[in-house]
Amino acid sequence: MSPLSALRLSRIPASKALQAWNAADELAINRLAETTATDRLLLVNDSFGALALALGDAQTDWWSDSAMASKALANNARANGLPLPRRIEHPEQLRDDYKRIVIQVPKSLDLFRWQLAVLATRLAEDGEVYALGMVKHLSTGHQVCMTNFFQLCDPGHAVKKARCVRLSCPRQVDADNQLKTFSTPTGLTLQHEPGCFSSNRLDPGARVLLETLSQWPDADQLLDLGCGNGVLALSYLQSHPEAQATLVDESRQAVHSAARSAQANGLENRVRCLHHHGIEGLDLRPMPLILCNPPFHQANTLTEDIALHLFREARQALTPKGELWVVANRHLPYFHPLKRLFSQVDCPSSHPKFVVYRCY
Repeated sequence: MSPLSALRLSRIPASKALQAWNAADELAINRLAETTATDRLLLVNDSFGALALALGDAQTDWWSDSAMASKALANNARANGLPLPRRIEHPEQLRDDYKRIVIQVPKSLDLFRWQLAVLATRLAEDGEVYALGMVKHLSTGHQVCMTNFFQLCDPGHAVKKARCVRLSCPRQVDADNQLKTFSTPTGLTLQHEPGCFSSNRLDPGARVLLETLSQWPDADQLLDLGCGNGVLALSYLQSHPEAQATLVDESRQAVHSAARSAQANGLENRVRCLHHHGIEGLDLRPMPLILCNPPFHQANTLTEDIALHLFREARQALTPKGELWVVANRHLPYFHPLKRLFSQVDCPSSHPKFVVYRCY
């Protein structure tokens, strides 16, 4: 039996249909059991803390971009009566002599490239990196990244459609965080750290929502929920010089990108950027305007759970006359859940691929 099966593990957001680990996690645990190294272990992108808790007998450092993953780790550790690993919030906190590093391969190729560049400089001379994922998610680009940063790449045998690639002998690489920059039609400069959503162009959904900006209510405060690069809030501030904005995202790289974008446009004194999953626990004042371009993926998994969670929290965070403006792909069934939460749900956009909801 897998050691993961003996643990009480849940996802964030909670889901009865999806489990908090996969075959790649099980394969990594089996591969690590074959090694003799007992030195400190580094886990990267451990989605819900499953690996950290299953390998809890090791001295473990834990590095993740995701506030949802961090919350799941804390919840699952508490549910199983297990200690938390040492959590890493910035690469500067990493040690420089790891004998074993396990990285769940992220969906974002830019994030994977940057993380491998950092990890290659933090590995002990005889250390190894285990890159794990389901075979269908390990793209050619991911494979090229691994060979670019490590001289030896042993893919091993796939088990249950999962693979755990063993990497060793790192090449000399530049681990600098390379920003990407582009400008919007209204002159905003948007800066992106690796892994931030839509780093090469304005997201089509955000573009559609911004086309309705003139219809958004005047507000002295607004909340950009799932802010990404911050384009929605920053566009509002650009046209409303007295307003202030709070930007929240569960991705640390997104929050850093939004803060950089605010600074690039001289708006840093009018924004607050927070790394957090949703609104609960932030102690925000009620908001007259909330903007949301919610994700419908969690890593490689399609899910509506995140969006529905954000909608429920947004309803509680609005002023009595406040408005939530949402953009989503037309195929996503959000109208009825929103209608259950709000008295009025209008659709002020007739775009063929996206729908804009005004909820109040």
